[in-house]
Amino acid sequence: MALALYDLDETLINGDCSNLWIRYLSDRYIEDPAPWQAQEHALMQDYYRGELDIHRYVEMQLQHHIGVPLASLDADLERYLECHIRALLRPGAIQSIRDHQAAGDRCVVISASTRFLVEPIARLLGISDVIAIEIELDDDRITGRTQGIPTYREGKVTRLQQWLDTQGESLQGSWFYSDSHNDLPLLEKVDNPVAVSADARLNAIAAERGWQQRNW
Repeated sequence: MALALYDLDETLINGDCSNLWIRYLSDRYIEDPAPWQAQEHALMQDYYRGELDIHRYVEMQLQHHIGVPLASLDADLERYLECHIRALLRPGAIQSIRDHQAAGDRCVVISASTRFLVEPIARLLGISDVIAIEIELDDDRITGRTQGIPTYREGKVTRLQQWLDTQGESLQGSWFYSDSHNDLPLLEKVDNPVAVSADARLNAIAAERGWQQRNW
């Protein structure tokens, strides 16, 4: 049995779950969403350049949730999945997951998005193991800050190693599927790196190094 690791945004889904969450909330609850959406857009440009401050991004994402009990988001998360996510699940991703599971591999979603968004999407795909950004809670209420090491760039490697240690797993025979050059640190750690519907920088690196390239 090997590990099959999957990035989420633009890999398993044809979109970014945090951007789509902001869009969902903007449509339903925010009287003037333009400033919030502009903040998100500017930070995403930093992401595409590989310069994102992930703590700033999460603080931006959570600014309308501060003081709110995390459990109170459940109903909105269900609607969000149906309105914005289900139709964006990539058929190639679903088939890859089924193939790995049929081979006895353990599938894991490892994402630079927040756990409360990643976990329900992973469940839609039949994956129970999730490594994602943890958010700080105070008496179960959202503070608006991250907790621990974010699963972003080198942080994905660190958090994965922590998970491997607790699970008694290893990277022998492992796979990692990602669309983004930001995931190079982890792609370089696995035995089978796969560039999926990748950005131009990752496509070029994958071609140079002879990595597998797929379009889902």
